[in-house]
Formats: sequence, structure tokens, C-alpha cells
Amino acid sequence: MRTDRIRLIFVLLVLFVSVIFMLYPPAPSAKGFLGHLFGNIRLGLDIKGGSRLDYVMVGKKPTPELTGQVVTVLRRRLDDANFTEAIVSAVGNDGIRVEIPGIDNPKKAEKLIGQKAQLYFAQVLDEVRSSVKPAPKIGLSYAGAQWLQSKNSTDVWYLVNKYIQVGAGRLQLSGNYVSNARAAVDTQRGGWKINLTFNPKGASIFFQITQALIGKQLAIVMDNYVLSAPVVQTAIQGGSAEITGNFTYNQAQDLAALIRSGNLPVSLKLTEEQTMGPTLGADVIRRSLIVGLIGILLVMVYMLIYYLGAMGVVAVIALFYNAFFVFGMLALTHGILTLPGIAGIILTVGTTVDGNVIIFERVKEEMRTGKTMRASIAAGFDKSVAVILDANITTLITAFVLYYFGTGSIKGFAVTLTIGIVGTIFTSLVVSRYILDLMAPLIKNKYATISEQPASIKGGRSR
Repeated sequence: MRTDRIRLIFVLLVLFVSVIFMLYPPAPSAKGFLGHLFGNIRLGLDIKGGSRLDYVMVGKKPTPELTGQVVTVLRRRLDDANFTEAIVSAVGNDGIRVEIPGIDNPKKAEKLIGQKAQLYFAQVLDEVRSSVKPAPKIGLSYAGAQWLQSKNSTDVWYLVNKYIQVGAGRLQLSGNYVSNARAAVDTQRGGWKINLTFNPKGASIFFQITQALIGKQLAIVMDNYVLSAPVVQTAIQGGSAEITGNFTYNQAQDLAALIRSGNLPVSLKLTEEQTMGPTLGADVIRRSLIVGLIGILLVMVYMLIYYLGAMGVVAVIALFYNAFFVFGMLALTHGILTLPGIAGIILTVGTTVDGNVIIFERVKEEMRTGKTMRASIAAGFDKSVAVILDANITTLITAFVLYYFGTGSIKGFAVTLTIGIVGTIFTSLVVSRYILDLMAPLIKNKYATISEQPASIKGGRSR
């Protein structure tokens, strides 16, 4: 297969993937052609508007593991409330920042995250399959019991009681007694399992409960959903247990994380709240897009004027191609576009143009030596690769540093800049090369024409 055909396949494949992820799945709230084209681009707080809440953790000494548990709990609660675009991040040593685009009532946001998630173990009294919640059961044996839905299936309901009957009394086992939960390979049954560890008091309660429920189900409940309901095989001593169920790796990791962080381990104190209305956000993006489009248009006009003919057209096509690549990758990775992120996209316009300028000037240098157009293009690209990679890789390193050490909008800038730089390298070295090769027969080497003219000989009068 010829090299130009390989380039064509890559060019079309990348463009196809970018457009597909921009359009699929269709955004339910999208309106018009542009709305559907960019409907899968998630917008940040500074563009879409919404609420930002800053908290500090109180009650325990902050540690990276503790902060991670708090972030996990809040992230899951917001997802359950359909605020899937919300951002939960750690700020400093003891701070938690929650950004919820599209919500302009901070009180509603506070209510969403202010309640502590509650994890507990419960005795399973009954299990049914139903598309609706079953009717309550009456009787002394069902006192305190309630129907709860399975987290993994909307058609499965469990009748559970957190007051577990043990002998003549009742015991409770909350998530506060779990000291650790880790995913591990299930070497006996295959798949993955979750290993639980209880603190000393929890280990004693867990032993009594499992001794009383041998052959029966013990449900793990969080936020009124049954995460799992394994059957107790034997009385468990020592404060260690395992949850089996042929879980996949991701299922086991997620369940272990939920169990570890089910109960919010600290209290959160609100220190600052900030609200940006959707109108202000829309005005910000409108002005930003206008400025960005004007800048891009001026660059295109300049390239078309300076590189008259095919090279100017190639530069314009490269700009559009890289733009589709950036937005397609943002949709694919579910990246959030912020105002600094738009600045990162505009910056990549400059890097794309810079790459093409380097290539075009190298090609023109080769043309001046009298080479054919195809030979000039090949030599020009060969001599440009090292310069383009060097310039863009150094920028990539800067973007990685910004992403690693930055927070919030700085990370948004770093993400779009990284995607844009990768797109610039691909566009400059693959897309532009293919289009120039395709248009080579239409480009006239004026330098070669001049250099190849034979020298004129003038006759002189002899003395």
C-alpha cells in the first residue's frame, strides 16, 4: 500500500471519529445545526453558569486518603442527582471545591452535598422482582423493615431491616465499623471480590450477626440502595470478610470505593459560595467566540494572501481539521470546556499556523534549488519534522505541568492545549502533507522556471 494511501486512511479515520463523537449520542437539549454539532461538549461553570461551593474539612486531620473518600462520596451523590457535569476537587490540604454548571441556586447545591451518605448492613427478609415498589408487609417480624431497590437492577427489590435479629435482641452494623475495603482477585470462583476489614468493635458485632444469619442474605445498603446482598456462608471471626459475586474488575473497585467512603468521614464547613447566572455565562461565551472567530478569520485571510494558491488553501484546511479534532477529543474524553480552555483552543490556532509556515518555507527553499514539486514537498517535510516536534513537545511538557499542579480552570486550559498540540502535530505532518501531495500537480514551481532559463548570448563588435 502506498504511503499516500496510508496517510489518507489516517486522515479520514481521525476526522470520522472526531465527528462521530461530536454528534453521538445526540444531545437531548441541542437546537439547530450548531447545537447538535457541539451538543456533546461539556461546558464549565464560567461558560454555562452555575454555583461554586468551597468547603473545609473539619473533625479529622486531612490526609490524601481521607480527601479522596470525601471526593468519592460527593461525586457519587451528584451523579445520582443527575448533576453529571459537576466537578468535585480537592483544594489545598483541607479544602473541597464543588462546581455545578447549570444550577443558579446555591442553596439547592448545598442541600445536595450537605447530607452525609449512610452505609449500613441489613438483614434481607424477602426479595422480589417488580417494576414498581412492592407493598409494605405487616407483622411483628417486619417491624422496621423497608423495601429498597437494587443498585444494579431496577427490577430487583429487597425487604431489609437494619435492626438485625440476633437471639433475643437486635444489633446494628453501620459503615462506621468498616476500617477498609479492597478489591481482590477471586482465585476460587473466578472474577473479582471485595475484602472487608472491621475495627475491633465492628468485628465483634459482625461475628454475632453472621453467626445468626448463616444461610441467609446480608445486604450492604447505602443511600437507600442495596449495593450487594451476599449469602452468609459461615460465622466470620477476626474482623475480615469477603463479598463474592463474580464481579468484574471495575465493579469490584467501584464497590470497594463506595464501601470505604460510604459514610462521609468528616464534616464539611461552607466557607464560600459563588453563583454565575446562565445569562452571564452565555454572554461570556458569545464574546469569547466572536473574538476567537475574528482572530481565526484574520489568520486565514493572511495565510491566503501571503501564500497565494494551493499553500494558502492547505493552511486553511489544516485549521478547520485541527478544530474538529480538538472538539471531537473533548467530546470523546468528556472534557469540560472552560473560558481558559477556549483560550487554549485559540492558542492552538497559532501553533497550527506556525507548523504550516515552517513546512511551507522549507518547501519553498527546496523549490528554489530547482527540484520538482513533489521532491520539494518531500524534502521540505523531512527537514521540518524535527523542528515541529521540538517546538510542540516543549509546549506539551508545559501543558502537563500545568495540569498536574494546576486546579480548576488551569487544568481546563492544560487539557485543551494538550489536545490542540497533539492535533497540531498530526495535522502538520500528516494532513498537510497529504493535501500538498494531492495538489502538487496544480502548483507551479516558479523558482525552477526562472533558474532553468538558458543564458542569453549577445554578439559584440570586434575592434
